[in-house]
Amino acid sequence: MPRTVRASTEKRLLAAGRAAFARKGLAGTSLKADILEPAGVSVGSFYHRFTDKTDLLLAILRQHSEALRAALRDAHRPARGRTLVDIVRSSYAMVFRLAEENEDLLRIQLVERTSADPRVRQYLREDRARWIASLADDYRRLDSTRVRPGESAPRPLDADLLAELVVGLSLGCVAQLLELPRDERPSARARLLKGLVRFTLGGAAALAGEIALSVSPTQSGGAP
Repeated sequence: MPRTVRASTEKRLLAAGRAAFARKGLAGTSLKADILEPAGVSVGSFYHRFTDKTDLLLAILRQHSEALRAALRDAHRPARGRTLVDIVRSSYAMVFRLAEENEDLLRIQLVERTSADPRVRQYLREDRARWIASLADDYRRLDSTRVRPGESAPRPLDADLLAELVVGLSLGCVAQLLELPRDERPSARARLLKGLVRFTLGGAAALAGEIALSVSPTQSGGAP
C-alpha cells in the first residue's frame, strides 16, 4: 500500500477515534460503528495499525501531549527581564488557549483519568509527570533570566513545586471553564487567569490584598 494511502488511513482513524472517544468515552465507543464506519476503514486495515481501540486512544493522546509540550516550550522561550508574573501567566494562558482549541481532547483526558483500562490510567499518570518535568525545566531556564544588570540574584525558584501547582490548578480550572457556554468563557477566563497568577505566587494572602502583587490588565485578562 502506498505511503500516502497509509497516512490517509491513519489520519482518518485518528480523527474518527478522537470524535468518538470525546463523545462516548473509551468504554462506550464501538470500534466498528463509531470509528471504522465513519472513517471508511476495514477491520483488517485497522488491526494492521493498532492492536485495539485502546491502542488508538493512546496514539491520539500521545499526539496531543507532544503538541501541548511543544506549544508550552515555545511560550516559555527565555527573555531577559521577564518576571515571575510573566512566567506563570504564560503557562496558564497557553493551557487555557489549547484547552479551548482542543476541547474534545481535554474532555477525553478528564474522563479517562478513571478509565477501566489500566493502560490508559498509567499513560495519563506518566504523561502528567512528563508535563510537570517539562514545565519545571522551562521554569529553571526562565529563572536564570530574571536578574537584571546591577541587581542581586533573587531567591532560587522551586521549579518542581511551581510546575506541579500549575498543572494541578490548570486542569481543575480548565474543567470549570469548559462547563460554561462559549459566550461566557472570555470573561471567566480573564477572571481565572488573574486569580491563578495571584494565588500561585502569593496564595490566599495575595488574593486578599495582604501581599502586593502587581498584575496589569494586559497580564491578567483578555484572550490568552
